Amino acid sequence: MAFRRILAVGDVHGDAARLRALWNEISFDDAQDLLVFLGDYIDRGPAPAEALAFVRMQTERNENVHALIGNHEAMMLAYLAENGIDGFAPTHLWQCNGGDATLRRLAALPRAEAEELIRFVKGLPLYFRMSYEGRSILFVHAGIDPAREKQRERDLLWIRDVFFERYAGEELIVVGHTPTQFLGARRDLTRTAPIFFPNNIVACDTGGFLPGGRISCVDVRRYLDLRARGGMPTADEIASCYVQSAAKGAAHTAKNT
Repeated sequence: MAFRRILAVGDVHGDAARLRALWNEISFDDAQDLLVFLGDYIDRGPAPAEALAFVRMQTERNENVHALIGNHEAMMLAYLAENGIDGFAPTHLWQCNGGDATLRRLAALPRAEAEELIRFVKGLPLYFRMSYEGRSILFVHAGIDPAREKQRERDLLWIRDVFFERYAGEELIVVGHTPTQFLGARRDLTRTAPIFFPNNIVACDTGGFLPGGRISCVDVRRYLDLRARGGMPTADEIASCYVQSAAKGAAHTAKNT
């Protein structure tokens, strides 16, 4: 199928309200579009269970919506396997990274509803691969290890610097996980737009949980169409390749800002 748009949504981190607003802004059409959620739907934000339920609902309603597991979902599953939904382990890696909020919200749900969300997470794949105009596209939460032919789960979920610095493949890799505010030589909280790297990486996590951060949706097909003309697109052309939620703390969505 020739999709009108090939979309990727970066990390949500429990902000169900901004996710719903962004979804409305996207105006997804299952008959024409494909969309991949890149993981990390839970933790840190005010409504992690609601955000996870929203993603689950869209995958059930739409044939061409896919959701990947992120490292925060993987941490949740590891915690629950060890401690259960009623457990208490305040020094666990997951709870130290915002999982306490998610655990409280899951425990407050009817047991069957919480267990259904957990089953959904257990079924999430690590990656999604497709091709467009003969170009391979890999959607994955964190990235890959360029030095390894066979990838490890921990790299697909957790890798950062080695991937961004050393990847030199032809396949376009679309990722979340590392906030754009943390990429580059120094931390910069004003860096809240997706980054399109010349070494065929698209970074979609725009730090929605950080001050001024946003949740972003990238149109990968538009970006590849622009690249097909030769060279890197202009700044204005790049800006036409994504839409974003409002900045954290704002009331409404903003397009291409």
